[in-house]
Amino acid sequence: MKNKLKSNIIIFISYLYIFLFTYTAISKIIDFETFLVQLGQSPLLSAYANWVAVLIPAAEIIISLILLIPKIRYIGLFLAFGLMIMFSSYIIIILNFSDFIPCSCGGIISQMNWNEHLFFNFTFVVIGGIGIILDTHLKFTLKEQLIKLTSISVFSIVSVVILYNLSENEMHRNNAFIRRYPHHPISDSKAIPLGYNSYYIAGFNEGKIILGNTTAPLHIVEIDTTLEDKIVRRIKMKDSKKYLFSAVQLKIKAPHFYLVDGSIPIIFKGNLSTWETTTKEKPDAKFSLLEPIKQDVFIVRQNNAKTSEHELQIIGKENNTSTNILQKKVDGVFDTDGMLLYNEQFNFIIYSYYYRNQTIITDNKLNLIKRVKTIDTLSQSPLEFAYTKGYTEKKLAQQPITINKYATTAGKYIFIKSNRLGKYESEVIAKQASIIDVYNIENNTYEFSFYFYHHNNEEIKSFKIYNNLIIGITNSYLVVRKLKSNYFQFENSKNTWPVSGKDRKPVTE
Repeated sequence: MKNKLKSNIIIFISYLYIFLFTYTAISKIIDFETFLVQLGQSPLLSAYANWVAVLIPAAEIIISLILLIPKIRYIGLFLAFGLMIMFSSYIIIILNFSDFIPCSCGGIISQMNWNEHLFFNFTFVVIGGIGIILDTHLKFTLKEQLIKLTSISVFSIVSVVILYNLSENEMHRNNAFIRRYPHHPISDSKAIPLGYNSYYIAGFNEGKIILGNTTAPLHIVEIDTTLEDKIVRRIKMKDSKKYLFSAVQLKIKAPHFYLVDGSIPIIFKGNLSTWETTTKEKPDAKFSLLEPIKQDVFIVRQNNAKTSEHELQIIGKENNTSTNILQKKVDGVFDTDGMLLYNEQFNFIIYSYYYRNQTIITDNKLNLIKRVKTIDTLSQSPLEFAYTKGYTEKKLAQQPITINKYATTAGKYIFIKSNRLGKYESEVIAKQASIIDVYNIENNTYEFSFYFYHHNNEEIKSFKIYNNLIIGITNSYLVVRKLKSNYFQFENSKNTWPVSGKDRKPVTE
């Protein structure tokens, strides 16, 4: 009677596992694409989602078949126990060690949160352990049973931990093009209409967002970060009519502003309190990009006088440093096109290529610190050229693939906007939002990505970070969203990089 009761309990436990594994395996197979995407977004398994997506339902089905065979049922119970330990270990790591918590899985536990899911798994771990002890009491002593259960538990936990570490390394260091999306790292947006599509974010000053205007260079708008107060101003210039401006840009470096045009070239300086230019400087050569480093010192991108290739140069008071750090792969001009940034916290000059999966970081004297690859796996977009005006003018024959569409930097982060979809990403969501990839300068790592959703179906053209706000601009709107502090730490970041001499960090490719 006692043995029959044990046998019935073992059969009942086995059927519970069979039902659970069969149901979840079939659910995964029926909606395989969704399951694959869930694994692809997992912070634990994303780098190995393809083969894990096949192995898990396959293992569940195989274990279920083994549990149906009485003679080897105990093997199935051991395997089921180990698999549930793995699932439980996965959840524990997700809840305690992961950078973010992804969406829950589907199937029978689709309505459970992660803690309920963990309790559910632990229940089956206990049930499985009881089944093993009851089924193997004649085959092994209690001590042997406990040793085997402990060994399986340790093996299962260690396997998941190793997989987690390998996946983390693959995601952060090895440039596998799989993004990870935490839950809502930025808050809901506030926006105001601008009326024109010619505005751009020039900078910030004392809680004010300052907008420049490409079609009316002397016309500026100041808006507070609550988007409630708006002031329209006009820059005062005494001799503006002397110059044939064609590419004027407003740059803010509090307490001053700079009105620059690299096609002339000329740099006007003024005070933010009066919005009146006071001095002007005429650099020796034309430039296409400029960022203020400190008062009256600038980093510019210009063309080399001999080769016409792009190069970076520091200009200003007692500064005239240039470098050919922008490595030529095709022609040295189109292939090195990109965005020039300056990180005030680290005093870093950052150059992010449009058509390469690479960002260059130097100190403020253009000494190379490192070359950082983005998670995109395309190292160089193919470029095709066309020639006009008797082969004297070269242009792109067709628009190449833009790998890094826009970039900005703040604190220890570089934010890169990309239009390219990674593995397991939906084209539908890409039509509704811009993808922003976040990189950590201190750790040289890819952190995560998030969606900056369109406002009134308008995509953000550019964006800047101010304190804990991400401020974007569309054709018609200024949009402000808050960066959540549990994902972004600006205040605790410290400059740990040496910037010159033998102690400088080695360059990484």
